[in-house]
Amino acid sequence: MGGRLTGYASTGVLHPHEAKGLRIAASLLLGESPTTKADVVRSINMQGYRTARGSEWRTSVLMRTLLNPRMAGLDEDGNPIDGHEEAVLTVDERNRLHAKYGAPESAEEGDGPALPREAYDYLATGGLSACGGCQHTMVGARVTGEGAPSYRCPSPTDSAQSCGRVRMTAELLETALGEEVLAELMRPGVRDQLGQIQQDIRDEVARLRVHIQGANQRFTELGDLHGRGLLVKAAFLAAQKATKQDLKDSRSRLRLLEQIEGVDLGHVEDLVAWWNNAPQASRRALVALVVERVYVLPSGHGPHDPHERLNIVWRTKN
Repeated sequence: MGGRLTGYASTGVLHPHEAKGLRIAASLLLGESPTTKADVVRSINMQGYRTARGSEWRTSVLMRTLLNPRMAGLDEDGNPIDGHEEAVLTVDERNRLHAKYGAPESAEEGDGPALPREAYDYLATGGLSACGGCQHTMVGARVTGEGAPSYRCPSPTDSAQSCGRVRMTAELLETALGEEVLAELMRPGVRDQLGQIQQDIRDEVARLRVHIQGANQRFTELGDLHGRGLLVKAAFLAAQKATKQDLKDSRSRLRLLEQIEGVDLGHVEDLVAWWNNAPQASRRALVALVVERVYVLPSGHGPHDPHERLNIVWRTKN
């Protein structure tokens, strides 16, 4: 039976020290200066980073781990895993590793198979897009293993009050959204607002970090109240569930906002050229800077303009 995947304390929850070591390794492997895999393994071992089993890293084990789709919060088909709150690597980082190094030849039990094809790096997941019918957050998925990447409202479950009825291909949604964002940025005065928007976001990031850091204390206080008989079991379980959901939502919000902090368009004159050549992570950060949320409306029947299916809530002042 496989053990815990290095980098995660549990599914979708990072082990901070292990994750830091893996991120260092990925940065070295993807850096501009030539670095061999053996040198990277030697470096992280010397810095005291170990596998989840407490062993020193070996080249084959490190590469197998870094190429595991779960390093980027993906399943074996390259779709984002629902409820996977944190990821060691970004999808772009894992794709670049996969393109550069391919699948390793051997593996250690518990680190799983490598993704057989490049995963799709979605532009508007992570809370940026939502179902226009039920307001639930959209997720990235393929209808079949070989299907086109799409955004969909997830099927309803006991814990998710979603409708599962709205879907839009990533190509249509992202092309239309990109065009709308560029048009918004070209409106007179909009780029002048970006500095204040970023400062507001930095303030919210600071508040969220404090709130997340206080989660353990909130859980402890709930347990103490229940243990002293001041909170009946049903109320305790309900409060615990609500606190867990709040923590999950706060972490998701923080990850989204952290992407925006470094956006700098100060020296960009041709926005269209910048957009066409920018990496997906930079485009996603720009979208999140000007868009609070984009609601995807049901398709209806017959031909339609994809722009008409997007109801965008702008951060910029109209």
